[in-house]
Amino acid sequence: MVVNDDEISLFVSSKMISKTTFAAEVITAGNGLKALQVFDQLLLNSKAPTDVPELVFLDLHMPVMDGWEFLEVFSEKYAYIFPSVRFVILSSSIDPDDIFKLKRFSTVIDLIRHPISFEILNELKLKYEKMNFNFPPVNHQQGVEKQMIA
Repeated sequence: MVVNDDEISLFVSSKMISKTTFAAEVITAGNGLKALQVFDQLLLNSKAPTDVPELVFLDLHMPVMDGWEFLEVFSEKYAYIFPSVRFVILSSSIDPDDIFKLKRFSTVIDLIRHPISFEILNELKLKYEKMNFNFPPVNHQQGVEKQMIA
């Protein structure tokens, strides 16, 4: 899943994830509130844990509901229902204060600079495959096992 208010970044990120087969399906949301609505729908309709995104690329600075408020609400109301969901924070600049504040959220596993690239996806795959994420191989071929990233 990719949560970002910048439509161009959202489009490019989702296309990069799809083209590299990092995920078979990419869910997008334009702000934190829309992302929570996705999790509400998953809660109502989900038939299996594999229907839930394992990894969410989350922008911190968005209108309506920013990434900080989203993380607070997700931690309080959704984390126990979706314990496998992890977050990679997207940022155009790495602020030391943000890094310090993010340590409060055990579901946040990384902070990366915009934009998402093939190299970043490959690094994430190599770095976190030991956490039992079901990452398909990162390459330019299609048709690899189903994996969802929101």
